[in-house]
Amino acid sequence: MTPPIAPAVSAQQIDRFASHGYLVLPDLIPPATIQELRVEADTLLGHRLARMVATRTLDPRVTWWRLSSGEPYVLKVKPVVDLSSTATAVADSPEVRAVVADLLGAPPKLMDNKLMYKQTVDITAGWAALPVLGEEVRKHTDDAYYAARGYPRVLTVAVCLDPCTETAGALRVWPGSHRHTIEMIPTDNQGPVVPDAAAPDATAVTLVAEPGAVLIWDAALVHASGPNTSGHPRRLLVLGYSPAHQDNGEPR
Repeated sequence: MTPPIAPAVSAQQIDRFASHGYLVLPDLIPPATIQELRVEADTLLGHRLARMVATRTLDPRVTWWRLSSGEPYVLKVKPVVDLSSTATAVADSPEVRAVVADLLGAPPKLMDNKLMYKQTVDITAGWAALPVLGEEVRKHTDDAYYAARGYPRVLTVAVCLDPCTETAGALRVWPGSHRHTIEMIPTDNQGPVVPDAAAPDATAVTLVAEPGAVLIWDAALVHASGPNTSGHPRRLLVLGYSPAHQDNGEPR
């Protein structure tokens, strides 16, 4: 008789994820792969910024704004798996998919992907009509956005390319918030945000992690991140997975 395949995460980790809504898995991605992701992330961003400056045309993949100092600030590039072979390899890797399958309780389907940068960029951007915002990502959840696209259940997987320290703007989460209906307030430029009364700062947990670690959270979990004041990059490859049987007709 063929023995059953061992789960990618333990029963205790699955239970903890169900109750807390997040999980941190250190050293899941090898250092060589992390270095390849760093190189591709920087190359990808450099090419897209250069093209925008040359054509004075906004790139729909790039989410950026201007800080109060006047510096252009890039939050993310989305999507990226068609631009980065290493990102595709990580998204499709048996290790990542096995973990997600155990936590979802179903085979996973990649439905979202992006590179998060959280960094100022030294380019000429006076031609671009950009909003003026801060560096922080305010408290929010992603479930309403995903549900509107036909994905009622999504797990987010973030691969740390750099040290995710508190000063670098590490992810903050509110344990157990995915199990409750959370109040949301619309904003002009940052989508619906969660008011402080619904997610007090005192109850947040900061997910400090090293390069190669993987952070996983339920899309309904309240999360946020502060500014990157470390002087070093804080890049993440962020992947969203839904159960494979959820088919809204969108391509991979």
